[in-house]
Amino acid sequence: MNSDTPISVSELTKDIKSLLEGAFPHVWITGEISNFIHPRSGHMYFTLKDNRSEIRSVMFKGSNQFMRFRPEEGMKVFVHGRISVYEKRGSYQLTVGKMEPAGLGALYLAFEALKKQLNEEGLFDSALKKPFPEFPRRIGVVTSGTGAAVRDIIQVLGRRAPYATVIVRPTKVQGDSAADDIVQALREFENYGAVDLLIVGRGGGSLEDLWPFNEEKTARAIFECNLPVISAVGHETDTTITDLVADLRAPTPSAAAELAVPNISDIIDQLMTTKNNIDRLLQSRLEQRWQCLDTQAGKLAILHPGKRIDRRQKTLAMLYHQLNLAWQNGIDKKRAELFGFSEQLELLNPQAVLERGYSIAFTSTGEVVRAAADISMGTEFELQTAEGRLIAEKVRDEERE
Repeated sequence: MNSDTPISVSELTKDIKSLLEGAFPHVWITGEISNFIHPRSGHMYFTLKDNRSEIRSVMFKGSNQFMRFRPEEGMKVFVHGRISVYEKRGSYQLTVGKMEPAGLGALYLAFEALKKQLNEEGLFDSALKKPFPEFPRRIGVVTSGTGAAVRDIIQVLGRRAPYATVIVRPTKVQGDSAADDIVQALREFENYGAVDLLIVGRGGGSLEDLWPFNEEKTARAIFECNLPVISAVGHETDTTITDLVADLRAPTPSAAAELAVPNISDIIDQLMTTKNNIDRLLQSRLEQRWQCLDTQAGKLAILHPGKRIDRRQKTLAMLYHQLNLAWQNGIDKKRAELFGFSEQLELLNPQAVLERGYSIAFTSTGEVVRAAADISMGTEFELQTAEGRLIAEKVRDEERE
């Protein structure tokens, strides 16, 4: 940018904001609190200073609501935050995300350094996390034998998975030798070889109390363990190196027990649902087979030789009956025709004519006399009547008018 070219105040402030916030995205600072204000909004406003300088600071409610101590005027603290610029006033301030009493500053630096180192080595890689068995039968627990954590874990496991066996290896969870004891417990479970997964953890506490779970030896032992490990250290807001290295992180020991095993009531519900689905499927398949069997039985009944013979016999009987009817009808018809012919013949029967009073004239040679001229005068002829024959003689001719 040309220094001879004038720019606006907002442009200059914007450039300063970009430079400062880009150069200090996160920073660790130690100093003394002054001008501390904690209004009803929940945000904390204060000045962080030393004997030579000071910087205005703010810690918003979302970051300070889980703090284990109350900041006070004049308290020396160790904070982690970022530089931000308030453009409207052209001022910069420190936005604080974490705060601890100044005595714990070295632990925080060690924590951040180890976390960075192990992350670069790949110990936090999600692709290297070991899978968990769906239905673990033996669960190892590495925690204090007298704390609330072990009671919570046993209670939750007993309620959710009464079929599972819980094996507790009591360990130290605080103090200088706690990390070595935790590492030894992990190795003992590996050598034992009869558990399906491990839960490692303890209840909440300060950074110093939780430090055994931030040591490198503990982190590497968990990473190298051939058993899947659930880390359950502290409360939901606590995060340790163990949480990052473990195959699964639980916010509390009780939550670890819930994540370790499925609820037996859910298993029963799933089994009942599966059983009902199988029953419905089998019933459907059975009904389909019944219908298919009925169809095949119907086809078999149709194609059965006995049925075919029976159908042919019925057809033959029907044809025989029809033939008899046709034959009888033919006979009746012919009988009726014959009776008609008989009546006609009866009407034409010469005997019937004779019985009505007529007679037939025959010559001596037996020929029928059809006309008077057929015989001569004085010639004898016979008259056939209904009751017999008469001998007659032609005596005269009569002319018809």
